[in-house]
Amino acid sequence: MKTNGTLSQPAQSSAPLWRFGECLFDELRFELRVRGVAVELERKPLEVLLQLLSSGGNVVRKEELLEGVWPGVMVVDASLATAVSKLRKALGDQEIIQTVSKVGYRICVPVEIALAASVAPLASSESMSPGSQDGPQAPAAVAFRQPYAISVWAAGLLIAASAFVLAVRHNYRHPPAPPTLAILPFQNVSSDPSLEYLRAALPDQVANTLNAARSLTIRPLPAAAQFSGPSVNFREAARALDVNRMVTGHYLRAGDQLQVTMEAVDPGENRVVWRETVNVPSNNLLALQQQIAGMTRWRLARALGLTEFVPEAAPRATNEEAYELYLKSVALDWGVEPNRQGIELLRRTVLLDPNYAPAWGLLSLRYYTASRFGGGGQQMLEFSDAAAERELALDPDSPNPVAELTIHRTERGELVKAHQTALELLRRRPDNPNNHHVLSYVLRYGGSLDESARECDLTMLLAAKFVWGACSTTFMEMGDYKRARSLIRADLSSEFSKAHAIDTYLRAGNLAEVLKIPAPTTPGWESYQMVLACAQRAPQPQIRALAANVKPDDDPEVDYFFAAHLAYCGQTGAALHMLKLAIDRNYCSYPAMDKDPLFDRLRDHPEFMRIRAAGMMCHDYFLANRKRAPERSKDLLRSSLE
Repeated sequence: MKTNGTLSQPAQSSAPLWRFGECLFDELRFELRVRGVAVELERKPLEVLLQLLSSGGNVVRKEELLEGVWPGVMVVDASLATAVSKLRKALGDQEIIQTVSKVGYRICVPVEIALAASVAPLASSESMSPGSQDGPQAPAAVAFRQPYAISVWAAGLLIAASAFVLAVRHNYRHPPAPPTLAILPFQNVSSDPSLEYLRAALPDQVANTLNAARSLTIRPLPAAAQFSGPSVNFREAARALDVNRMVTGHYLRAGDQLQVTMEAVDPGENRVVWRETVNVPSNNLLALQQQIAGMTRWRLARALGLTEFVPEAAPRATNEEAYELYLKSVALDWGVEPNRQGIELLRRTVLLDPNYAPAWGLLSLRYYTASRFGGGGQQMLEFSDAAAERELALDPDSPNPVAELTIHRTERGELVKAHQTALELLRRRPDNPNNHHVLSYVLRYGGSLDESARECDLTMLLAAKFVWGACSTTFMEMGDYKRARSLIRADLSSEFSKAHAIDTYLRAGNLAEVLKIPAPTTPGWESYQMVLACAQRAPQPQIRALAANVKPDDDPEVDYFFAAHLAYCGQTGAALHMLKLAIDRNYCSYPAMDKDPLFDRLRDHPEFMRIRAAGMMCHDYFLANRKRAPERSKDLLRSSLE
């Protein structure tokens, strides 16, 4: 049916079309057309254009444009000037946008607004004359400068709707995305080998300061370390690390001065939005610490859009020698020998400066690494406990020592208290992926695999591109071997990743891949030598000799893995003993053992059935008692760790 120039029923959805000069901006599609041709342009210049169009020809101050287009992020005027320059080039006419010196910008050509209806077109009576009824219809829009084309009622309705759109658009601010940050290694511009340790140490100092910011997720520094050098593509690095903010910098020695430059980067536009340089005496690292902390807490934080910090200031080093030792320890990796060197440096650090919390925190992590992957055993784990407790006492607002102690408590079988602490961590910082990771860890030990998997999913939702290796165990125990493999380092560059790749491929029945992987060299993990020999169909005497070297581990989850290896290799008695030991130490192992193909040979064994019943009781006890959470107190985190 053809219309007779009357107003159609209101469309189901509409958005303004902005006409100015020979240009058309479709707000619904966020598309700019110049002389009928769509122009490819980045989003920020188009957002600037929309702000200017919405002003009705009035001047829009630079401050308003910066806040409207870059909400919650401090950017310099040059960013706005760049966006306007790109916009002018796209428009092909430098006179459309006028610069008002020291104030802002305005559109200096007539602007018409129309509503692009998505259901029924709106046409004037003149355009629908009998002679033109069979021709193409006019665009589904009516400009304000042609009031005679519609009735007075329709004009009033359209003006009111447009005024509402203008008012909403002028005052609306898109909420900024939750900040996720990667701190890249700083560049040693002078190539001074005596300062090489600062490449990792300066990012660590920045991270320590920003850890006090609320609602900020910082990617682990080792994950960001792969992106270094002066030619880093920030956009590609941000995609790989799944972040929307980046910090980088460089430093050099100039005479007796150390010059450090820090930069905040908008990876979406692949450019630096803030930069600042400080100079300190090269022999005064405490002055450097103070300068970096102050610059980070205030000016860098504003550039990143951070406004809220926990009340207490981050603890600072007070001893020059201790701080230098700490910075040098940060630069060491986590292999057995570098980790041993790091422990020695940190021991000296805390003796010289016993109140520097970050040193205690790093010492706790290195002690744990020595305990689990360096053969240090229970003694090193107790040292790790003590160091984390000391960090917590010095910096009670930091979640890091609490998370570390919760992991330790879980591995000791104190699952109910560990679960309570993990929940409190999440209540305080639900945006922190590591807190979800800690809770998934506790849930897996208690046998709640589905819940553990959900927490792993949340962890990866918050930090999608980072490899959360422990979650591979959760999915492996659920029988999702493809998902488990995806959470192990692709290059198998750690002993942990080698071990978990062997476990996952073995359960998936992929012996060809299993035999490509060398046995991990972690002290006490001789079980992997045995299971690889079994996969190669080695003679039974050799397998029995290797099985005799498989000893219980301090971590009951590792005992579960060893029990599965022994079962796969036909060592029934040793497998049952090791599995019982894991459950006795509160690695519930149920329902994991029901889905684990490595235990298939044992399922009809009476002792296996009794052990399975014990695993079920362990799981049921965890489910029943974890719900009896204590009343929340002001210091629940601390009380739950006692």
